[in-house]
Amino acid sequence: MDRKINRTWVLVNDEPPVLPAPVLGYFTLTSATVVRDELPDQETRSRYPAYPIPVIKLAWLGVDRKLHGSEYRLGETILLEALEEAYRIVQYSGMGIAVVTDPLTQESDRFFKRYGFQAMGRPFGDFQSLYLPMRTLGQLIDPPS
Repeated sequence: MDRKINRTWVLVNDEPPVLPAPVLGYFTLTSATVVRDELPDQETRSRYPAYPIPVIKLAWLGVDRKLHGSEYRLGETILLEALEEAYRIVQYSGMGIAVVTDPLTQESDRFFKRYGFQAMGRPFGDFQSLYLPMRTLGQLIDPPS
């Protein structure tokens, strides 16, 4: 963060006040690029030039293992906060066509796809990088009136 490469947000439990406050979850955003051929479909690819295209990368998202599957749904809460922050960054900067992430497990791949992420043409380990268009995100966060 000091080198202005990424930014991490942390959710802590401050009830009751204990120092250090236990970390419940976190997410990290950074800037990245994709190339046109990595975009998920021909219609999307046809809208963009052949040089690198800016995106926001959701580099990390985590929840304390003790809270996985709990009624608090912290994974969903943290993901939605990350997406809102990514949307604000793109609105402010005017650059970025999507949020991109790389699932590490089958569980995380399914999790992101439940929220509209699509597989891209870029392999990542046993999976593919995932893509959520900023247009879709805008409709969720800032629906037309």
